[in-house]
Amino acid sequence: MNSVVQFIRLDLRSLRPSARSLMLPALVLLVAAALPSQSPYAVIPAAGVFAVMIAPQYLFGNDERGRLDTLYGALGIERQRVVAGRYATALVILVVMAAVGLLISPVAARALSTGFDLPLALGIAAGSLAVAGVVLSIELPLYFAVGATRARTVGFAVPAAIVVVVVLVGGLVPEAGEAFVAALVSVPPVWLTVGAFVLVLGLGMASRIVATRLYARRDL
Repeated sequence: MNSVVQFIRLDLRSLRPSARSLMLPALVLLVAAALPSQSPYAVIPAAGVFAVMIAPQYLFGNDERGRLDTLYGALGIERQRVVAGRYATALVILVVMAAVGLLISPVAARALSTGFDLPLALGIAAGSLAVAGVVLSIELPLYFAVGATRARTVGFAVPAAIVVVVVLVGGLVPEAGEAFVAALVSVPPVWLTVGAFVLVLGLGMASRIVATRLYARRDL
C-alpha cells in the first residue's frame, strides 16, 4: 500500500509543471459544455471527459520524455507495482475531476440563471464516473502495451467518440435524454454512487490484470 501511495505522489509531482497549462483547456471544455446546452449539469461529464483525455496522455508522456520506465527498473520497482500505482493515480484524478465538476455545477446554474437539483447532479456525477472508468479501463492497457506516442490517437478518439454519440443521441432522440434523467432521479444517489464505484473497481481490476501482462512483455 505504501508503494502505491508513493507512486501516486510521484505521478502527481510529474504533472505539477503542466498544471497551469491545463487550466485553460479545462475551462474552455467546461464552458463549451455548459453554454450550448444551457445546462449546469453538463460540466459534470465534461470534467470526467477531461480527466480521461489528459490523465493517461500526460502521465505516460512524462514516462517517455523522462525515460521513467527505465528508471523504475533501475530502482528495482517491479512492473506490476508500476501498473498498480498508475491505475491508482488515474482513479484519484478521475474522482477529483468528478468532484470538481460537481462543485462547479451550482456555480454554472447561477451563471445560467437556472435551477439546480443536487440529487440529479449527484446521479450524473456517479454515471459520469462509471463511464469514464470504463473508458480508462479500455485505454490504460493500450498505453502500457505501446506507450503514449503510439496510443495517443486512441486516447483522444475514444472520449471524443463518446461525446459525439451522446450529442447525436440527445439531438436525434430527445426522449432518450428525458428518460435518462427520470431514471437517475428515481434511484437514490447513494446507490448510484456505490454502483459506479463497484463498476469502476471491477473493470479496473480486470483491466489492470491485462495491463500487467502487456507491460511485462513490452521491450523498454
